[in-house]
Amino acid sequence: MKNKKQHSKQAKLFILVTLLLVLVIASFAFSGLTTVAATGTTAQKKDAPKPALIAVVGGTLIDGTGKEPLPNSVILIEGNKIKAVGPATQIKIPKEAQKIEATGKFILPGFIDCHIHLGTETSSLEYYRDSNSLATLRALQLMNNYLQCGVTAVRDVGSPVETMQALVRAQRNGYLDSIRLYPCGDLITITGGHAYSMHGALAVNGPWEWRKAVREMYAAGFKHIKISPQFTLEEARAAVEEARTLGLHITAHGGGGSDTIPPTMTNIAIKAGVECIEHLNEMDDEALDLMAEKGVFNVPTLQTYYASYQRNDISSFLIEKRGWSMAMHETLFKKAYARHILMGIGTDANGEYREMYPGIYFDEMRYFVRLGMSPMEAIVCATRNGARILGLEDELGTIEAGKAADLQIVRDNPLKSFDNLGHPELVILRGKLTWGRASGSSL
Repeated sequence: MKNKKQHSKQAKLFILVTLLLVLVIASFAFSGLTTVAATGTTAQKKDAPKPALIAVVGGTLIDGTGKEPLPNSVILIEGNKIKAVGPATQIKIPKEAQKIEATGKFILPGFIDCHIHLGTETSSLEYYRDSNSLATLRALQLMNNYLQCGVTAVRDVGSPVETMQALVRAQRNGYLDSIRLYPCGDLITITGGHAYSMHGALAVNGPWEWRKAVREMYAAGFKHIKISPQFTLEEARAAVEEARTLGLHITAHGGGGSDTIPPTMTNIAIKAGVECIEHLNEMDDEALDLMAEKGVFNVPTLQTYYASYQRNDISSFLIEKRGWSMAMHETLFKKAYARHILMGIGTDANGEYREMYPGIYFDEMRYFVRLGMSPMEAIVCATRNGARILGLEDELGTIEAGKAADLQIVRDNPLKSFDNLGHPELVILRGKLTWGRASGSSL
């Protein structure tokens, strides 16, 4: 009996020792694996290229927020983001950073065009001979022209779906490196409505078809929607509700020659809940008050209307029967400005008016100043306001830490004259030196 008890104790001791040995071995093994994993991670980090560092030094910064210019500034860019911004006395520049000397020059955010049709044809003849392939190349040419002028982002408010998809996907896949593109795809209208026959328009009828149209643009990959009159309140509301459900931004054409009752059409769009109104056409005070109350944005596109009056391209019916004149658009601008309606820069130069690019963008900024804005306010319209209209104020539009590294360097003070805008010394897009005379460390 005694021997059995001794054997039982020995067996238990053996099992306990064995378990301890297993735990010790497992502990060493786990420690080894952790060390290997940590070493591997460290090795991977060492092997991975560090984001490029660029320091833009010495220039006077106009950051797009409306604040007073900052002389002798430093903008530190890491990869495609702005890492730090401030006076030269406060920002430490890493030794490995590439220095861009901007002393005596002015630094601005990249500009944003909130109303453009990149893919539309250049003439009536081309309309009938056009193709998606040609429209894509035509759009890319204008994008690249804009890049050279300091415009680094556009919202396309109606171009052929396949054209816009090709450009967006090409950028995503690294096939091309041009300005940022935020397209609506087809603008949505009714049968016979505004832009009904345009390449890049989708005609639908009734609230459910309008919902379906918004869903189709969402399925096609677009995050912005544009609607055009004529539409009923039910149709416009259906589009707005669907856009909100899908997390899309939605804007509306504000009046025009094809509208049955333009003020009513614009009011319908505002009451339906759109975020933005395109143009300032035949709009009553009620609409403007409602825009101000609801915080609806506006893109006036004044310069293209001015050109249309100069070329006698505004119909006699609108002028003679409805009282259209350039003074009408200008008065509406002043009323919108007085109501603090947030406005952005948009061009809308279609067809034969494409010859006005890229200068029309800067003419639009000048027009804002002629009608009462300060140069700084017009610059904010071109930068921060544009980003807000896009719904991207946390990413674009201002030169601040954490924002996208899209900026331009110009020779002359834009607060004194816009004449040098459109001719930047250097453009940085997504943290890369993409246009200018800079080579190495200085301009």
